[in-house]
Amino acid sequence: MAPPAKSRKRSKHVASLELPPGTFRRFVSELSHPDKLLYLACALFAAMALWLVTGAWNPPMQYRLGYVPPAEIHPRVEFKVDDPQATRVAEREAENQAMSVYTNDTARLDQMRTRLQTTINQLTQAKQYDAEVERLWSEFFPKADENTAPLTPEEREEQFKRLKELFQRENMHTAFQQSIEATLKPYASRGIMSQEQLDLKQGQAASIIVATAGPNPNQQIISLNDVLKAQVLESIRKSLKIQLQELAKGEEIGFLINTTDYWVEENLPGTLVFDNAATAKEREKAVDAVEVQQRSYPTKDPVVLAGIPLDDDDIELLRKEHEAYCMQRSFFSKTIYSLAILGMYYALGSLCAVYLVFKCPRILKDLNEYLLFLVPTCAVIGLGYWFDDKWQAELVLVMILAMTISIVYQQEFALLVTACVSLAIVLTSGSSLTAFVTLAATCSAATLSMTRIRSRNKLLFVGLWAGVVAFTTKYGVSIVYGQPATWALLEAAAWQGIYAVSAGILMTVLLPFVERVYGILTDISLLELGDAAHPLLQKLAQRAPGTYNHSITVASIAESAADSIRANGLLVRVGAYFHDIGKMLKPEYFIENQNASDNRHDGLNPAISTLVIIAHVKDGADLARQNRLPRAIIDFIEQHHGTTLVEYFYRVASAKMEANPDEREVDEAIYRYPGPKPQTKEAAVLMICDAVESACRTLVEPTSARIEALVEELSMKRLLDGQFDECGLTLQELRQIQNSVTKSLTAVYHGRVKYPSSQPA
Repeated sequence: MAPPAKSRKRSKHVASLELPPGTFRRFVSELSHPDKLLYLACALFAAMALWLVTGAWNPPMQYRLGYVPPAEIHPRVEFKVDDPQATRVAEREAENQAMSVYTNDTARLDQMRTRLQTTINQLTQAKQYDAEVERLWSEFFPKADENTAPLTPEEREEQFKRLKELFQRENMHTAFQQSIEATLKPYASRGIMSQEQLDLKQGQAASIIVATAGPNPNQQIISLNDVLKAQVLESIRKSLKIQLQELAKGEEIGFLINTTDYWVEENLPGTLVFDNAATAKEREKAVDAVEVQQRSYPTKDPVVLAGIPLDDDDIELLRKEHEAYCMQRSFFSKTIYSLAILGMYYALGSLCAVYLVFKCPRILKDLNEYLLFLVPTCAVIGLGYWFDDKWQAELVLVMILAMTISIVYQQEFALLVTACVSLAIVLTSGSSLTAFVTLAATCSAATLSMTRIRSRNKLLFVGLWAGVVAFTTKYGVSIVYGQPATWALLEAAAWQGIYAVSAGILMTVLLPFVERVYGILTDISLLELGDAAHPLLQKLAQRAPGTYNHSITVASIAESAADSIRANGLLVRVGAYFHDIGKMLKPEYFIENQNASDNRHDGLNPAISTLVIIAHVKDGADLARQNRLPRAIIDFIEQHHGTTLVEYFYRVASAKMEANPDEREVDEAIYRYPGPKPQTKEAAVLMICDAVESACRTLVEPTSARIEALVEELSMKRLLDGQFDECGLTLQELRQIQNSVTKSLTAVYHGRVKYPSSQPA
C-alpha cells in the first residue's frame, strides 16, 4: 500500500534539506577554487625547491661538534678515508727513490786524452833525457810510499829509452791514440762520477739520469755502479791492457801498460756534474705521482669512542662515513626517503593552510601577500639547513621569522609557523630533539613577548629574554637527553643565547624594511607618524583649523573606544589625525570651517554640494599617496564614511522634489559615499566616532542622556545600513564602543558651573 501523498511530500521536503558543509569540505572547497590553483602550484614548487636545496633524497648526518656519544659509533658500511700520515711517508719514500740528475761534461775526458797524447809526443820526440823530460816522465810513475819503492833515475831513463824505441815504429803514435780513444769511448757517453759528485747525491736510488749537453741533448738512465770512478777505472785498466797488448805485436810492453795505467788513474776526471734544479723537479714529479694513501674502516671497528666530545677530526671522519653510506643507498631507498620528506613538507604546509583558510584568509586573497609569507618561510628552512650544518645558528633565522610574523600577522600564527619551520629544519638537517625544543621554546618566548612595540628597545628586551630561554633550554634539555655537564655544553648553550640576542638586534635593524615590504605599521612608526609636526597636519591646521580640531577630538575619542574592544587604539588615533586631510583643498565648503553667516552651499544644487562633500575622501587619499603615507592610513581615509548617505543634502533634494512635482526623482546612490565599507574594526570605530563627534556639536544642551541617545541612534543607523558587514564587528563590541564614546563625549561636553555676574559697587 502506497504511503499517503502528504507523507511523500514531507519526506521529499526533509530529503531536500542539506546541512552546511563541514570543516574539511569547506577547506577543500576553498583550496579547489580556480583562483587558488596558482597558490597550490607555488606551494608545490616551494616544496620541490626545498627538497632540492636540502638534498632530501639522503638522510642527514646526525652528529654535531661537541656532542658526546653515549656509546661507540660503528660505521654502517665499510669506508675509506685519506690517510695524510701514510701519504707523507709514501711521498718521502718516493722522494728518496727519485733518481738524481747529472750533466755529462764530455769535454773533460777529451781534454785528458789530448793531454796524454801530447805528453807522449813530447817524450818520444825529446832528443835527450833532460830535466823537462824528467818532469814529464815522472808523471807516469807512482810516488814513493811505505809499500812501494820508487824507481831510480837510471831505471826511469832506461824505460824512457824503451818508450822512444817503441814509438819509433811506423804509425805507433796513431795506433796509441786510437787505443786510448777506444778505451775511453764507452765512458764518454755514460760519464764518470767522482767522489765529490757522489757526495752531492741524495736518496736511495740505484740509478741516475745522465743528461748530455750540446746540440743534441738527451737523457739516459744509467746504473750508479756503471759510472762510479773506482769501477770505471778498473774497467779502463782492463780495456787499456787489451788495447796496448795488441800494439805490442809480441814485444814486452808491460812498462807502457803500467805507466799509462798509472797516469790515467791520476788524471781521470769526473765528467758528471750534479744538476740541483733538475733533480728537484724529478723529486717533485715522484712526489706528485704518489697516490693518496687511504685507511679502511671496517664495520666491526668503532670510528668514535664513547664519552668523548666530538672534535673537528671526528666530525670529518663521521662525515666521510655518512657519504659512503649515502653512496651505497639504492635508488629505491632514495625515492622512498624523498617521498617521506616531501610528505612532511606537504603535511606542514597543509597545517598552515588550514589556519590561513579559517583564521587569516586575507593572505589567500592576494597572491603578492601569499608570496610574502611563503618565500621567507621557505628561505628560512633552506638557510636554516645550511646554518645548522655550518654554525648551528639556525635559531637566528627562525627567531627573526617568528618576530616578523608576529608583527605582520598574529602571534598564534607565528607560533604555528615557527613550530613547523623548526620541525622541518631539524628533520632535514639531522639535528637532535634538543635542537627542536630549543628552537620552539626560544621562538615561543620571543613571539609571546611581541605584544606592543612602542619603542625600539622593546625588540632588544625581547632578544635578551629569548636569549635567557635559549640558554637555559639548551643546557637543561641536553642534560636530560644524556649529555654530560661539561664546559663544552655550557659554551654551546651560551652560543644559543648569543644567537637569540643577535636576532633581537637584527630585528631592530630590519624593522623599517619589514614595515615597508609588508605595508604594516608598528607602534614605533605610528608614534612617529602621529607627530603634530607632520607637514600634512601642519597644512591642515593652517588651511582648515576647524577640521583639524575635529580630527584631534575624534582621535582622542576613537583611541579609547578601540582600546575598549582590544583593537589597535594607537592606529585608530593616527588614522583619525589624517582621515579628513582632503578637506584642506576646499575647507570653506565644510561647516566646521565656516562662519555662521557664510555657507557656500546656499547657492548650489544639493547634488553638486554632495559631490563637493564626497570629494574630500578621494582628495584625502590622493594627498596621502603623494606624501607616501602607509596603506593602513589611506584605508582609514577611504573607509571612514563607508557607503553612508550624505543625509542633509539628500533630504534637501527630497524636499525640493516634494515641493515641485516636476523635479526628477532623487537617486539615493548619487548621495552616497563611494566606499569601501570599513574592512577592519578600527575603521568601524573611526566611522562611529567621526559621525557622533560631528553630531554632538549640534546639541543645544549636550547632557549625558542626550549624548548617549545620539550615540545609540547613529551607531545603530550605520549597523542597519550594513556598514559593519565586512569588518567583523560583533554586537557586544558595538555596545562597548557606544559606552566608551558616550563617556568620552560626556567628558568633552561636560556641564560647567554658571558664575553670577558681578554687582556694581
